[in-house]
Amino acid sequence: MKLELRDRGMLLISRLLIKLGKLRYDQFSVDELNTLLSENLPQAFPLVIPVGNAHVAINSGKVSLNATANRLSLQLLASITITLAETTIYRAHLVITLSAEPHYNDIESTLYFINKQVDNIAMVNDDYALIKDTQFLLSRFVPGNLNGLFSRSLKSALSIVTVGTSDQAAEYLALYLSGSKQAVLDFHKPQIERAILNKVATLPLHHKMREDQWREVLFSRYGKSVNVEPDALRFYF
Repeated sequence: MKLELRDRGMLLISRLLIKLGKLRYDQFSVDELNTLLSENLPQAFPLVIPVGNAHVAINSGKVSLNATANRLSLQLLASITITLAETTIYRAHLVITLSAEPHYNDIESTLYFINKQVDNIAMVNDDYALIKDTQFLLSRFVPGNLNGLFSRSLKSALSIVTVGTSDQAAEYLALYLSGSKQAVLDFHKPQIERAILNKVATLPLHHKMREDQWREVLFSRYGKSVNVEPDALRFYF
């Protein structure tokens, strides 16, 4: 056992309290969970788009608890940036809500988070938000007089600008014609959701009880289940 003398004493007392029925659970507060979350942030990942480059950065987050659904939620503050021809054409702050259900495997002495899902992706309307219109996009590729291009259909003009790379690229750039920041985000939402879940799958979101932490040693020996309560993630003996 890797515990110091004081921790061994705490472990012994806690074992006795459990046997006497005086200690039914241990728990992690929201503040403790937020500390654990901060250790895995920031994170970033790219998005594949028909033309240009895009990436999402998750900068910070906080934990909230849904006891009714037995789910732990993460409210993440993120940003999306899209560049074209070395110019930022779109950016926005996002609030992304991700949730999961805790599951404790008492044979492995490991806490897992299962049934992970993205519940919501919302744009924050602040001074950071930016979108460049289609005329600006065309001007990046064709300096000078654009009247000739605008005499054609938008799709034809964009096809010329993108050197006929694909109709998909032209249709993507046409998203910017309305100047709607929300429309661009709505287009990318399914992609952001998939990317986040793929990213989460690579992170160590399970936790094996450690032998040098007396509370975790106690739970590895006597723990039965983990539930979300209104004010804490509670570990029941």
